[in-house]
Amino acid sequence: MRTTDSLCQILQRKVQDVLIAIAFVSTTKTILQELRGCGWEGFLEEVKNDIDVPDLDSPYKVGRSCRQTTIEHHYHFDVFNGAIDYILMELNSRFNDVSVELVSLSVALDPKKSFESFKSDDICKLARKFYPGDFTDQDIVSLEYELVHYKHDVIMKQEFQVSTLVELCQLLTKSGRSNVYVMLTRLIRLILTLPVSTATTERVFSAMKHVKTALRNKMGDDLLGDCMMLYIERDFIKDIDIDSIIDEFYVLKSRRAQLK
Repeated sequence: MRTTDSLCQILQRKVQDVLIAIAFVSTTKTILQELRGCGWEGFLEEVKNDIDVPDLDSPYKVGRSCRQTTIEHHYHFDVFNGAIDYILMELNSRFNDVSVELVSLSVALDPKKSFESFKSDDICKLARKFYPGDFTDQDIVSLEYELVHYKHDVIMKQEFQVSTLVELCQLLTKSGRSNVYVMLTRLIRLILTLPVSTATTERVFSAMKHVKTALRNKMGDDLLGDCMMLYIERDFIKDIDIDSIIDEFYVLKSRRAQLK
């Protein structure tokens, strides 16, 4: 738990540095591999300080199985190594080489710190490799020429020095440059769907367990959606005046009960 806690905290942030997140995924895998290889003895010594440990040399038998092992062998290989193998399998499944490369290449579009991560080759590779259905060979050529102008136009102008890809996309549209950098704008919009299709969705399902409890299992979809929105965006809800909501609800129509 301590090994993966830092990674969990980073991945649960609404705003995060993609490169830092990917780096923590890689280091977490390395730490787990080292823990699996030579971490059992240290883990066992730490556990002995907190709980009563049985005789580890005693035989361990499961049901009617003829296979007999020691208690230490069972907890070392079946439990300790088994748990680490499961975590590694989940990490490799969620953060395989393809998804890591996709996210790493998309960083080239990030406008943070005056577009310091901008790389034309990575952007073209991103469109060519991961979005072949959205970009033809001719579109890739057009994208390459757009990036040449983009480098001397948008990147050099102070008005486009923003911190998020969403703000950059909005400015390109507002300034009319989305009609000039057509291929680049298309790629940016495709990249902006990534957070919605991964972390945000998982965060919503996680929040649903707190909202739709056993006492609320009959609520309708509309009410559930409203409650979910209030729970997920609770940081913004703190600034809303509850009395003003009651007053607005009160004047909508006459009611039997007095709300104030």
